[in-house]
Formats: sequence, C-alpha cells, structure tokens
Amino acid sequence: MLAVLSANAATIVVGAVVAGMCGFIAGKLYRDHRQGKHSCGGSCEGCPSCAACHRKEK
Repeated sequence: MLAVLSANAATIVVGAVVAGMCGFIAGKLYRDHRQGKHSCGGSCEGCPSCAACHRKEK
C-alpha cells in the first residue's frame, strides 16, 4: 500500500490541488449567485440573452 502511494505521490498531490481549486471556484460561483451577482461583464442592453440573466419580477 505504501509503495503505491509513494509511486503515485505526484499524481495524488496534483489531483488534490485541482479538486481543491474546483471546489473553491464552485463555492465562489454559488456565493456570488446567492448575493445576486452575475458572471457577465454588464452592458446587457445589447445582449440577446439578457432575459436569461435578469428575470423580471412580477
């Protein structure tokens, strides 16, 4: 078991770093969504998908 871990240590470390970064990004996107922030850069006047981002409340 220890031989397998030591032989693949670099792969395990890189995989853990990538998984951590993905988790951080997903959490940031979720927090921004909950706060009403959007990922677009603004200038929605000319955007054909404006209705998908900014729904009108009834």
